[in-house]
Amino acid sequence: MKKTIKKIFLFAIIFICMLILANTSKASGGLRLRTLNYDVTLNEDGSANIVETWRISIEDTNTLFKTFEVDKSKYKEITDVKVEEVKQNSNISFTKINQYKYHVDKNCYYALMNKGNFEIAWGAHAEDTTKTYKISYKVVDAVKNYNDCSEFYWQFINNKSEIPADYVKGTITLPKEVLNENELKVWAHGPLNGNIRKLSKNKVEFDVEDLEENTMLEARVVTPSTIFFKNQNIANQNKLNNILVQEQKWADEANAQRQKIIEQRENMKLLVKIVFIILNVIGLIITIIVIKKIKKYKDELKNAPQIENKHYDYYRDIPNEDETPASTGFIYYFKNTGLQYNIPKIVSATMLDLCMKKYISFEVGEGKKDEIIVNLEKENAYGLPEDERLIYGLLQKVPKNEKSFTMKEFEKYVKKHGTSVYKIFERIEEIAKEEQINNGNYDKQLINKHTYYSGIGAGYIALSIVSIFIMWFNIIPSIIASIYTFKLSSKYNTLTQKGTEEKSQLIGLKRYMEDFSMIKDKEVPELVLWEKYLVYATVFGISERVLKQLKIVYPQIADPNYFNDGYRYMYLMYSHSLSNSFINTLNNSVKTSYNSASISYQGTNFSSGSGSGGGFSSGGGFGGGGGRNGRKIKLVLQTS
Repeated sequence: MKKTIKKIFLFAIIFICMLILANTSKASGGLRLRTLNYDVTLNEDGSANIVETWRISIEDTNTLFKTFEVDKSKYKEITDVKVEEVKQNSNISFTKINQYKYHVDKNCYYALMNKGNFEIAWGAHAEDTTKTYKISYKVVDAVKNYNDCSEFYWQFINNKSEIPADYVKGTITLPKEVLNENELKVWAHGPLNGNIRKLSKNKVEFDVEDLEENTMLEARVVTPSTIFFKNQNIANQNKLNNILVQEQKWADEANAQRQKIIEQRENMKLLVKIVFIILNVIGLIITIIVIKKIKKYKDELKNAPQIENKHYDYYRDIPNEDETPASTGFIYYFKNTGLQYNIPKIVSATMLDLCMKKYISFEVGEGKKDEIIVNLEKENAYGLPEDERLIYGLLQKVPKNEKSFTMKEFEKYVKKHGTSVYKIFERIEEIAKEEQINNGNYDKQLINKHTYYSGIGAGYIALSIVSIFIMWFNIIPSIIASIYTFKLSSKYNTLTQKGTEEKSQLIGLKRYMEDFSMIKDKEVPELVLWEKYLVYATVFGISERVLKQLKIVYPQIADPNYFNDGYRYMYLMYSHSLSNSFINTLNNSVKTSYNSASISYQGTNFSSGSGSGGGFSSGGGFGGGGGRNGRKIKLVLQTS
């Protein structure tokens, strides 16, 4: 029996190691596109000016190249090729050479037919760095006019691409607006987590995150033929209905795949439950052996750490002012709901904290109900803790031109970049855990023992339940064993004594803020201290109740002339342009954004066969262009 148990654990360890090695192998490639941006301008004559911007991590690479696989029956001439390296001060324009070279010289490029395909190659000469390149070219006859429509159908990346990309984005601009937005129809084909949307009557945008190698990406835009009235690439036939039928078929197939994914997730939940039952059955067998060790549990219970859980009715001081809202939330929500389910509160509190640190400021939009404007006050996040740097970096990505944005624009940005934003939210929890380990509030050994004995206790409970039906004689021993293991689990509290003390203080601080107006013989804190308190109140989810306390204790805050520049955001809490409090409005915006990020992260944004936008479909593969992002590894170190 013991040998069988050892084999099960050995198999589990080997399986986990294989997963780790697989992930390590996947992430260890020599090239990776951090961002890949396509800027496509369609011209009245049916040609297309395309600018690709590569921000690429390079490891020991001499030459980069992009190959257009040429189908002679569909080949579209590519002209006006230019390659630049984007620098902070000024770009470096590469010199064109007219000959194929296996190793292209530094700052040089060629654009030639090579072995039947059109190839653009340039000298990178880089090791372990990240560079940005801009490749521009013109595609002749990129658009085709039919009797009832015009079609731009272009494959930006084909399924032979050798370089993965963290984020791919593209914009396609028409030469003029369509009269009716419904006449502009758009589709994209590729990974199901991609999206394509109409930004206006003449602009289309598509994007996708985590594009793996060997994965196709193409876009299709259909307009009235009058948009390209100078186009000479003409086919005397009707095409629109065929396109709609074809795209509807692909959209239906993609949506069926999405539905299948959803069903698979539900089936996986069921499978997990079944596996859990099976594991409990295995646990029954193990329990028969372990139950003989009750005496050992008794002895260990005597030697277990004695962690005192002190109770505070009220606690006025902030336990640790150096902690970020995320770190505080990690302690406060520990063993309750957990930090992951309270990320919206944490992000809102962090924004208030950034406001107090003068990295951002808030204002209320004029004449617009519930509009909060966020102003970015600093160019970088130097001096901030890591989790606040992440959030400030996220805020810096939201504005399109100015250094300010509304919370509605924040919601839109998160909805468009849900996967990457959700990963930031996940990373915040990891950082908070690491900080509390460094602070001595959290101990991995304690949590491991706590989890271990909780699991054994649950096994004994399961054994006692099963024993009712199949081995009733084992009910009492199982219950006794579960009592001892759960006692041991509680002794190995998942927080250290220091962390338990801080959590008790935070709970006392919450009570203090909730009941402040009712406490007798209280010392009234300075109003400016309540701005700090409100950061914590937002973490605790009680900001609304605390604001009611403030109205009672500080009636002068109803006077807008009372506040001065010393208060970073409190003056907004009673602005008449907000239907609710400022913090409540901020919380709602962040919560909406978090939900959008979570939905996008799950990849359930459905496709549309009508051309109105939405998720990528899995059909296609017939785009008139195409490109293969590739590389040539430096075999011999060259200098130039």
